[in-house]
Amino acid sequence: MENNIKRRRLIIRSALVIAWIGLGVLLFILNRGHSILVDNRNIEADNIRAPDLIKVSVDGSKTLEFFRGDRDIFDVGGGLHRIRVEFSDGKPPFETNFTLPLKPDMFLLSIPRMINGMEPYFEEFHSTPEPRKPEEEELPGEEEIILP
Repeated sequence: MENNIKRRRLIIRSALVIAWIGLGVLLFILNRGHSILVDNRNIEADNIRAPDLIKVSVDGSKTLEFFRGDRDIFDVGGGLHRIRVEFSDGKPPFETNFTLPLKPDMFLLSIPRMINGMEPYFEEFHSTPEPRKPEEEELPGEEEIILP
Protein backbone atom coordinates (compact mmCIF):
# COMPACT_ATOMS: atom_id res chain seq x y z
CA MET A 1 0.00 0.00 0.00
CA GLU A 2 2.77 2.43 0.96
CA ASN A 3 4.59 1.53 -2.25
CA ASN A 4 1.55 2.63 -4.30
CA ILE A 5 1.41 5.97 -2.47
CA LYS A 6 5.12 6.65 -3.14
CA ARG A 7 4.67 5.72 -6.79
CA ARG A 8 1.60 7.95 -7.15
CA ARG A 9 3.44 10.87 -5.51
CA LEU A 10 6.39 10.39 -7.87
CA ILE A 11 4.10 10.39 -10.91
CA ILE A 12 2.26 13.52 -9.74
CA ARG A 13 5.50 15.37 -8.95
CA SER A 14 7.00 14.39 -12.31
CA ALA A 15 3.87 15.57 -14.11
CA LEU A 16 4.02 18.90 -12.26
CA VAL A 17 7.69 19.40 -13.18
CA ILE A 18 6.94 18.65 -16.84
CA ALA A 19 3.94 21.01 -16.77
CA TRP A 20 6.05 23.84 -15.28
CA ILE A 21 8.79 23.34 -17.88
CA GLY A 22 6.19 23.28 -20.68
CA LEU A 23 4.56 26.44 -19.36
CA GLY A 24 7.95 28.17 -19.23
CA VAL A 25 8.75 27.22 -22.83
CA LEU A 26 5.30 28.35 -23.99
CA LEU A 27 5.61 31.72 -22.26
CA PHE A 28 9.10 32.20 -23.70
CA ILE A 29 7.88 31.59 -27.24
CA LEU A 30 4.75 33.74 -26.90
CA ASN A 31 6.55 36.68 -25.30
CA ARG A 32 9.85 36.59 -27.21
CA GLY A 33 10.71 40.19 -28.04
CA HIS A 34 11.92 41.37 -31.43
CA SER A 35 12.84 44.72 -32.93
CA ILE A 36 11.52 45.39 -36.43
CA LEU A 37 13.17 48.12 -38.49
CA VAL A 38 10.50 49.27 -40.92
CA ASP A 39 12.20 50.57 -44.05
CA ASN A 40 10.54 52.79 -46.68
CA ARG A 41 13.45 53.15 -49.10
CA ASN A 42 13.56 52.62 -52.85
CA ILE A 43 14.83 49.23 -54.01
CA GLU A 44 17.36 50.03 -56.70
CA ALA A 45 18.07 46.41 -57.69
CA ASP A 46 14.43 45.71 -58.59
CA ASN A 47 13.66 49.29 -59.69
CA ILE A 48 10.85 49.65 -57.13
CA ARG A 49 9.93 53.09 -55.86
CA ALA A 50 8.89 53.51 -52.23
CA PRO A 51 5.62 55.31 -51.41
CA ASP A 52 5.92 59.06 -50.77
CA LEU A 53 4.07 59.25 -47.45
CA ILE A 54 2.60 56.35 -45.47
CA LYS A 55 1.39 55.62 -41.96
CA VAL A 56 2.45 52.28 -40.49
CA SER A 57 1.34 50.43 -37.37
CA VAL A 58 2.47 47.00 -36.20
CA ASP A 59 0.17 44.92 -33.96
CA GLY A 60 -2.14 47.89 -33.42
CA SER A 61 0.58 49.95 -31.77
CA LYS A 62 1.22 53.65 -32.25
CA THR A 63 1.00 54.72 -35.90
CA LEU A 64 4.19 56.26 -37.31
CA GLU A 65 4.53 58.37 -40.46
CA PHE A 66 7.16 57.43 -43.02
CA PHE A 67 8.35 59.55 -45.92
CA ARG A 68 10.28 57.96 -48.75
CA GLY A 69 13.72 57.03 -47.45
CA ASP A 70 12.68 56.84 -43.78
CA ARG A 71 13.38 54.00 -41.39
CA ASP A 72 12.03 53.53 -37.86
CA ILE A 73 11.84 50.79 -35.25
CA PHE A 74 8.98 48.89 -33.63
CA ASP A 75 9.48 46.67 -30.58
CA VAL A 76 7.13 43.69 -30.66
CA GLY A 77 6.55 40.51 -28.67
CA GLY A 78 5.71 37.04 -29.91
CA GLY A 79 6.04 35.49 -33.34
CA LEU A 80 2.83 36.37 -35.22
CA HIS A 81 2.37 40.03 -36.16
CA ARG A 82 -0.03 42.20 -38.14
CA ILE A 83 1.10 45.27 -40.06
CA ARG A 84 -1.13 47.99 -41.49
CA VAL A 85 0.06 50.51 -44.08
CA GLU A 86 -2.12 53.54 -44.88
CA PHE A 87 -1.30 55.53 -48.02
CA SER A 88 -1.63 59.30 -48.36
CA ASP A 89 -2.55 59.19 -52.06
CA GLY A 90 -5.97 57.57 -51.61
CA LYS A 91 -5.04 53.91 -52.16
CA PRO A 92 -6.84 51.47 -49.86
CA PRO A 93 -4.86 50.44 -46.75
CA PHE A 94 -2.63 47.38 -46.99
CA GLU A 95 -2.80 44.82 -44.15
CA THR A 96 -1.02 41.52 -43.77
CA ASN A 97 0.07 39.03 -41.15
CA PHE A 98 3.61 37.71 -40.93
CA THR A 99 5.54 35.37 -38.67
CA LEU A 100 9.05 36.03 -37.40
CA PRO A 101 11.48 33.23 -36.54
CA LEU A 102 12.38 32.72 -32.90
CA LYS A 103 16.14 33.21 -32.94
CA PRO A 104 17.22 36.62 -34.33
CA ASP A 105 16.50 39.74 -32.27
CA MET A 106 16.28 42.36 -35.03
CA PHE A 107 14.68 42.29 -38.48
CA LEU A 108 14.56 44.72 -41.41
CA LEU A 109 11.11 44.87 -43.05
CA SER A 110 10.94 46.52 -46.47
CA ILE A 111 7.60 48.25 -47.12
CA PRO A 112 8.09 48.48 -50.94
CA ARG A 113 8.83 44.73 -51.14
CA MET A 114 5.88 43.88 -48.92
CA ILE A 115 3.24 45.94 -50.75
CA ASN A 116 4.47 44.61 -54.12
CA GLY A 117 4.22 40.98 -52.95
CA MET A 118 7.95 40.25 -53.15
CA GLU A 119 9.17 37.50 -50.82
CA PRO A 120 11.05 37.70 -48.55
CA TYR A 121 10.16 41.21 -47.47
CA PHE A 122 11.91 40.91 -44.11
CA GLU A 123 15.41 39.75 -43.30
CA GLU A 124 17.66 39.49 -40.29
CA PHE A 125 19.37 42.78 -39.49
CA HIS A 126 22.91 42.96 -38.16
CA SER A 127 24.15 46.26 -36.85
CA THR A 128 27.85 46.76 -37.28
CA PRO A 129 29.52 48.87 -34.64
CA GLU A 130 31.84 51.54 -35.94
CA PRO A 131 35.46 50.83 -35.09
CA ARG A 132 36.99 53.18 -32.57
CA LYS A 133 39.76 55.39 -33.80
CA PRO A 134 42.91 55.02 -31.76
CA GLU A 135 43.34 58.36 -30.09
CA GLU A 136 46.33 59.42 -28.17
CA GLU A 137 45.33 59.80 -24.60
CA GLU A 138 46.65 62.98 -23.14
CA LEU A 139 48.11 62.54 -19.72
CA PRO A 140 48.45 65.60 -17.54
CA GLY A 141 51.97 66.93 -17.35
CA GLU A 142 53.67 67.87 -14.12
CA GLU A 143 52.75 71.51 -14.57
CA GLU A 144 49.06 70.64 -15.04
CA ILE A 145 48.70 68.80 -11.72
CA ILE A 146 47.05 71.04 -9.19
CA LEU A 147 47.47 70.13 -5.57
CA PRO A 148 45.01 71.36 -2.95
